[in-house]
Amino acid sequence: MADARGLHRCLVCSKTYKRREHLQRHRSSHTSERPHRCVLCSASFQRSDVLRRHVQTCDGPDNASPSRRRACNRCVHQKKACDSGQPCQNCAKRRVDCQYPNPSALAGTTIAVADADDPLRPPPSSTRPNPDHDPHLHTHADPLGPTFELAPFGNFDALVQQAVSLFPILPDDWLGIDFSEPAIQDSFESFRNEPGDDAAATRRHPYSFSFLYHFTSRTGLASSFDCATLQQRQQIVAAFHQCSPEQLQHGDSLGATPPPSVSASFDDNPYAVPVSHGLSWSSWLHNPIVLKLQQMVMLIKNVVTVRPNNSTITLTWTPALEQKCLQFFSPSRFAKFIELYWSVWHPNVNFLHRPTFDPAASKAVLLAAMALIGACVSPDPADNEDARMWFNCVEEMVFADDDFCRDIDPPPVNDTTPPFSTLADRPRLQALQAAYVVCLFQNWEGTDASKRRIRRHRFSTVVSAARDLGIDTARHIDYTKQPKHEFNWTEYVLREELIRMFIWIFLLDAGFVIFNNLPHRMVIKEMRMHMASPEACFQAATGEECIEQIHQWMQPTSPFCSLLLREAIETLCLDTLTPDSQERLSQLGPVNLFAMVSAIHYIIFQHQNLFAVDGQLVPIRNGLRNWIAIWTRYSQLPPSCSPHGVLQEDCVSPETMWKRVGFVRFSPEYWLLGSLLTDRISSTTVGAHAQHSVPGGFAPGSFPPSSGGQGKPKSAEPILEKYDQTSMRQVNDLITDFQKFHLD
Repeated sequence: MADARGLHRCLVCSKTYKRREHLQRHRSSHTSERPHRCVLCSASFQRSDVLRRHVQTCDGPDNASPSRRRACNRCVHQKKACDSGQPCQNCAKRRVDCQYPNPSALAGTTIAVADADDPLRPPPSSTRPNPDHDPHLHTHADPLGPTFELAPFGNFDALVQQAVSLFPILPDDWLGIDFSEPAIQDSFESFRNEPGDDAAATRRHPYSFSFLYHFTSRTGLASSFDCATLQQRQQIVAAFHQCSPEQLQHGDSLGATPPPSVSASFDDNPYAVPVSHGLSWSSWLHNPIVLKLQQMVMLIKNVVTVRPNNSTITLTWTPALEQKCLQFFSPSRFAKFIELYWSVWHPNVNFLHRPTFDPAASKAVLLAAMALIGACVSPDPADNEDARMWFNCVEEMVFADDDFCRDIDPPPVNDTTPPFSTLADRPRLQALQAAYVVCLFQNWEGTDASKRRIRRHRFSTVVSAARDLGIDTARHIDYTKQPKHEFNWTEYVLREELIRMFIWIFLLDAGFVIFNNLPHRMVIKEMRMHMASPEACFQAATGEECIEQIHQWMQPTSPFCSLLLREAIETLCLDTLTPDSQERLSQLGPVNLFAMVSAIHYIIFQHQNLFAVDGQLVPIRNGLRNWIAIWTRYSQLPPSCSPHGVLQEDCVSPETMWKRVGFVRFSPEYWLLGSLLTDRISSTTVGAHAQHSVPGGFAPGSFPPSSGGQGKPKSAEPILEKYDQTSMRQVNDLITDFQKFHLD
């Protein structure tokens, strides 16, 4: 029974829960009963979600064959979801031979879960692929949330249908989305006409928050973001070690030539750095990379030995600590960390330009921050643990850097010349990039105190530094008017890095708004900058290839050169877009579209925290309706015809992993979350209005007792009640409630 505060209390240990079902789940921890039994191996469990996780990997009795596989050879090789058809859906679409390792691979397993009354039980499915052999079809379970099976991301049209079906009380034009529009209907039709659709439909569960559910319930970069699988990260390290010893011996890898002791240990143990031999800097002083590494160590030593009273550093500089620092920033480990940064992390936040990136010419603070990110996503736990030792040290040395802290004179009012036109201006941008990278690893890998410090103080400094650089000057020129031989590749890279830097600062601010319920530090109307260039231009390996891609994709009339981010967001929210306008905006690609849907969350936050009325939801509904139509058009474009990078599931080579699309490919989940919040806000507002007008409510002109007799009714409370919360639990609870609804 709930108490006066609406909390459900356990009679054994007095713990309280907001939801009755959470209390019921908790009660099982006080008993030894294990009522949920597996029908395959007779194992018993206290909780139904643990049973569901177990049956996905259960092969029956102990004497059953553990090598049973239900995915075809091609799908296993490409690490794709396989429907076990004959042929399977993927092979049928590509018209290739579909082969299985043995005839028993096609034998499905019917799974029956004994708790039919469980409200979190997913809809019944007949045949389920084995997740041990199919990495893209797997089961997620969490003690605090439901268990559900994820459908492939490519079935985005199912998202739209299911989002509406999950709210049966809403009208067909929920959020003003016209599902009779040709673009969306074509997407539905292509979904229905896929080969093997009947067989696949029996195994496909409703689309869910496959990314955001785990993003809001986990911490750490590798487990929260789209940082490749453990196997892929191991392949990256293996490929790096396979070629690096020979390259290092010739000084080809990052320009570093290690002493014999490092090379020997490198062959014996790729993660080891010889402590007994020590590291002699004197023999490498001619090498610019080693000079950078030595500079990092000296900067860290300086912030440890000379620190202010409010310093967060607790280390004491000793010879042993110095040796650990030399080991972490040794040439072999540093090279590996930088490679992991590019291959694993860069696709998620892609504001650095790899083809022209030169460690010898980069700021030491930026290299140190990148190395820590690379260590955080390393498959070796020792690298993860060693990186945490230097988090606060690198944070302080980055935010104390002269290029980051020095005042910048504002440009003249009528001056529209971009501030970055020479190499002499690059250190300021790199200092800002380093500060942003620090915010990333501290906010997702650091302690709760570090997360609060980044969110409340450090990030505000980053925003101020961005404004000092001039957000409205981050624009491209008309490169098509330049002869190809006069194209300045370096200038293009600087402008594009500046544009992307401001976009990602805006997106991190939006992330704090969405997940931490923190008021935003930036505003939409100040984003007077160009959109990010297509990846085909930004990833070009040479200047000649870059200008060719620019001439193909960045014509003066293209949205990349003729549209500002602010204008794109305003266009999105003003009114219904024509099909031509939708087609034009769909060319912008995932990063720009992700920025646009994130901006809608800005408006949602403002709406629910003001004394707003339901009519003010119109811009939000317009934005959601237009965005989903734009994304549908973008998602229909074949990868071979898109200038926006390599798709995640088709990228298996360690050499090309840095080109793939990162977590922004899950942008539809941000749209779905915005739609859910908008629906909740609308329902709350309608309920509050009905309270004063319907029979049994308060008559017009009268006021509820809670208004204190002041003559004004109370406004509805925001959906997320706690502000500036380090944990993302509020959003996770909202998503968990949403996931409890399933289609039959």
